[in-house]
Amino acid sequence: MPRKILVFGISGELGSRFAHLALQAGHKVYGVSRGRNVRPGADVSGAEIFTGDKLDREFLADLAKRIQPDVILDTIPSVAMLDNIREFVPLQGLPADETHPWREPNEVNFHGKIANDKHALELFDKYKFPVTIFRPTNIIGDGRVPLDLYGGRDIEFFRALKKSEPLTLPDCREVLLQSGCNWDLSRAMFLALNADSKDIAGEIIVISCRQAIRIKDYLKFAMEYLNSHSEITWMDADDFQAQHPEHTGLRFLREHMCFNISKAEALLGYKPEYTAREGLLRALEWCEKSGLL
Repeated sequence: MPRKILVFGISGELGSRFAHLALQAGHKVYGVSRGRNVRPGADVSGAEIFTGDKLDREFLADLAKRIQPDVILDTIPSVAMLDNIREFVPLQGLPADETHPWREPNEVNFHGKIANDKHALELFDKYKFPVTIFRPTNIIGDGRVPLDLYGGRDIEFFRALKKSEPLTLPDCREVLLQSGCNWDLSRAMFLALNADSKDIAGEIIVISCRQAIRIKDYLKFAMEYLNSHSEITWMDADDFQAQHPEHTGLRFLREHMCFNISKAEALLGYKPEYTAREGLLRALEWCEKSGLL
């Protein structure tokens, strides 16, 4: 899975070699250097280099906000640097869970719904209002058009696949997508009826299928079901987005979706019955039976 990697000391002996390997593997690499290294290093062309002092808190805070790295390599760490990284860089592992940052608005995190969550939790803290919040992931299954590969739910995308028409798509092949079948999501909420209210009141619970899949596998499953022989042309996602501003959901689609459902399993006894593939096929079958496809 491609990651955004920030390397402190990218011009150095170890940092450059690590960056070189990461670039070859397809990761997006950023580097910070003071430009003082004299040792020969590996080729890091392709990395975006910033000149600065990693112990400069203002520089680090601005850099972290701009690139939001998934991984950091610091070949010469220090206590001060560890504290700065912890403070300024919200590193997240995969899969995500309920502890990930969510309070700040951005263009892909449905902040209107998050505002509701925040208010509900404040009511619980202040008045013991017995609320449990369920966070479903991308919903899939019978009764709705599945997510298309432009970030919307346009049945025309699947009609084009069924007709084996050639398609140009944004290159999100390696992006992770974790859907939740609507029957499983409803079952999770139903299980809450029998849970101990002391355990689930004031809790946010992620509900989804068990594992994420790659966008390219999602497309493969859809094409197999529809017996599609469409010729797919992949365009750089940034270029595609610039050329097709009408696809407003593309930024959402480009965000990795990979979630940990262990909290739902522990508190509710939740066991999803459907995989992402099975939920997609249920949705496509419903589209056919309802005359949409």
